[in-house]
Amino acid sequence: MSILFLAGAAASMVSLAGNGAVSAVFSVGILPAGGVMALWLWRNPSWWLAPRNHYLYLAGGTLAGVLLLAMVPFLHGCGPWLVLGAAVATYGYFERLRLLVTAGAGVALTGLLALVIHAEVWGGALHLLAAAGLAFSANRLYVLRNGRRRAVQDSDPAFIGRFEEFDAEEPVNFWERP
Repeated sequence: MSILFLAGAAASMVSLAGNGAVSAVFSVGILPAGGVMALWLWRNPSWWLAPRNHYLYLAGGTLAGVLLLAMVPFLHGCGPWLVLGAAVATYGYFERLRLLVTAGAGVALTGLLALVIHAEVWGGALHLLAAAGLAFSANRLYVLRNGRRRAVQDSDPAFIGRFEEFDAEEPVNFWERP
């Protein structure tokens, strides 16, 4: 979804849309993004804490909401942005992940700000802020699930500070030169 918001920012900067919300980017981009997310969820299933029908209703409602609110003129193209933020927050509620609820609320808040602010630069900045929030949340969820990467150790960690190895049976004579 971060890529979707980055594409929206690029399209709004190129087309000078006014407030940074180009609903056509969200309407067209949600289809491949939804396909990629569905494939990813198929290979990496979530915990499915809510009933399965809730997830299907959320997916259908998100798709319908993005497509329908893209046509509402007084939202100035921010309708899909609000729907996507609400969908992420609802998915976080279903999975009982406060991080996703907060990220979804942040995306919806940036959508509301883009609705009110009618400057291209601020709209693009809000797109970038929403994309950064979603990318940070995705990274945080990855770290929560898989843990942090550890540094590669080329040698035995007990070797640190020991520069010469001596035979344990032979006494060490520091005065003798090799």
